[in-house]
Amino acid sequence: MKIMERDAEDRRIKRIAKEKKATALKDKGNEAYAQGDYETAVKYYSDGLDELRDMQPLYTNRAQAYIKLGKYKEAISDCEWALKCNERCIKAYVHMGKAFMELKKYNESRHCFEKIVEIEPGREKMVKEYLIQVGLEAERENQEMNAREEFDKGEVKARTVPQLLEKLSRPGQMPLFYRGGLELLLQAVTDFLSLK
Repeated sequence: MKIMERDAEDRRIKRIAKEKKATALKDKGNEAYAQGDYETAVKYYSDGLDELRDMQPLYTNRAQAYIKLGKYKEAISDCEWALKCNERCIKAYVHMGKAFMELKKYNESRHCFEKIVEIEPGREKMVKEYLIQVGLEAERENQEMNAREEFDKGEVKARTVPQLLEKLSRPGQMPLFYRGGLELLLQAVTDFLSLK
């Protein structure tokens, strides 16, 4: 019995040492993140996870740094690991929702944000803002796609400069509608000038 107790005590002492080391690495990662050095932050968080695989804040902090680096799939993976450590981790759902939104996976993004309200109903206002943002991103992408399709439709005559200008004069469109139209207008002008 004493051997088992001693073994448990040894494991507890080792765990405490690993927690201290992982926490120190997390703090260094947080400093690097605050300075905008996201690569270094990721390294420190990863080193912390080498010490302690079940430290949820290391996963969510690294996910946040991955998002800043545009590594959205890695961020999602870290959030999934964070949720294995703590299935009610709000921060994991926030970061995962943001990463899915950047990947244009709007349904998955909405699901992440809605899950937050299930866990903590008091966060409804924050979630509503995120859901509005997801809706705007989805609408922006949809309008950009519609603008491209509209400009790509029809015959070559439909791409003449006056007709493109007429389409671009429609008020109330999302900026990317105009961006797509301006790109086509530039191409039409370039094509016209190359004929001369």
